[in-house]
Amino acid sequence: MLIPPQFYFRSLLRQRGQTHHQRMRLLSEKPARCFQRVLLVGFFLFLFVGKAFPGSANTFNQLILEKKSLESRFGIHTVECFPFLENIGFTEDQVPLIKNCLAGVRLLISALSLVPDAEIHTAGISTRFLRTAGFHTVLIPWDASVEEVSSFLKKQVPKEEQDRFLDLISLLKGDIQKKFRKLSFYCSKRISNDQCLSAYKNLAAIDLSSNSKQIRWREVVIDDRQGLGGDSHVLLLNFDASTGAMVGLLQKDPYEIWSSRRKMYEDIQERYKGVFEKRLKVANYYCASGLTEDQCAQGMANLSRAAANQSLRMKAWGEVVIDQYNTLIKGDHDVSIRFDLPSDEIERHFAPKPNQAEVTESTVLAEKLEKRTLNNSSGLRAVCDLGGLHAGFCARAFENFIQFLTHRRDYRAIKPWSEVMFIDGNRLDRVNFALNSPSRHSYIYIDARSNSEELTSHLMRFSGGTGFGKRRSGSGSSNE
Repeated sequence: MLIPPQFYFRSLLRQRGQTHHQRMRLLSEKPARCFQRVLLVGFFLFLFVGKAFPGSANTFNQLILEKKSLESRFGIHTVECFPFLENIGFTEDQVPLIKNCLAGVRLLISALSLVPDAEIHTAGISTRFLRTAGFHTVLIPWDASVEEVSSFLKKQVPKEEQDRFLDLISLLKGDIQKKFRKLSFYCSKRISNDQCLSAYKNLAAIDLSSNSKQIRWREVVIDDRQGLGGDSHVLLLNFDASTGAMVGLLQKDPYEIWSSRRKMYEDIQERYKGVFEKRLKVANYYCASGLTEDQCAQGMANLSRAAANQSLRMKAWGEVVIDQYNTLIKGDHDVSIRFDLPSDEIERHFAPKPNQAEVTESTVLAEKLEKRTLNNSSGLRAVCDLGGLHAGFCARAFENFIQFLTHRRDYRAIKPWSEVMFIDGNRLDRVNFALNSPSRHSYIYIDARSNSEELTSHLMRFSGGTGFGKRRSGSGSSNE
């Protein structure tokens, strides 16, 4: 079972022999100093070019630029939009969330201007205040006031207290590892430092001397939820569970839990294989781990009834996840469906999905247009996000890029920018990917839904000049 990437932290602890200074420098040492200088120069160029080309109205494009500002001005390497939000709703409900995230990022920039020494490296735009994962990670509400956020950031834990906290965590974890030798324990960023500490104290107090039952889990994540994690060997353990409850959960056999679900999937496949694989041609279908067997069966039955719709059978289907909360279109193929969504609502929501013939046509066009962008004079290689971008959006983005290069033959991207990647800026998961991608220092991320003016405005911020050249006659190729 796949679940959204967790906002986990695995590196709260450092070896006790390290100094506090060594611990606190770990996150900041990764980017090379010379590379930081390049980014700083790039930031000032953004400001300069921005005067000639006003900011795009596109939310995603603005969010990308604001994140770059956070990183270059304040050293914040990671920003996530609503990282713990599980109940999104429908596909279109992601749009206001991304707009709220942009407001939250701008709020954070304003607050950090007042508290420049906040020493924050990771920030989540959320609905609550939280310090987690040690002392450099925070959540802030997107709609708080500047005064509230700056006051929160000023409440820093003294260095001596940070040292004592880390030493205590290290001591407790050492005791825990002696009892559970083959288990890996860590805390989720969904909980506070104090909640993590409380859970470790309870785990350290467990007495296993009278109970020799083998524990078969491989990883235990201290969280604000309880149950199965991302695979068959990961256990989510609630931070405020009693020691007795913790022992009971730890001693459960993951094989027994997953064998029960395996039997459920065998029954589902026996009952619905003909409908899902032959009628809809679904490549893979399963239920989210948080669903009960009854909820899973209900969702599969609803989808089976919806499959009688001829229009749905013409759609392109890939992976289908029956979910507890969400009904989302994830590109041309993959979807999630809320378990209790009636069949007629399934038909209505997925009516805009392109059919297989349209997907094929758009894919062929996108591949053709991509070839026209190769070896262009801008220094940028254009690619589309492989994480579920609609082929139609990809093709349209290539067309806009070719038009841009045709009208601006003198455009050159400044170093270190080497690629432009088109992203679905209306999908929360892909927005978070682009904000924090390891390639973000060389890739220019642009919303594939951008019109030509928005694309131009965004690309000009990554050039060393105006980029205006003699316009070519006719449509022509972008290749020089």
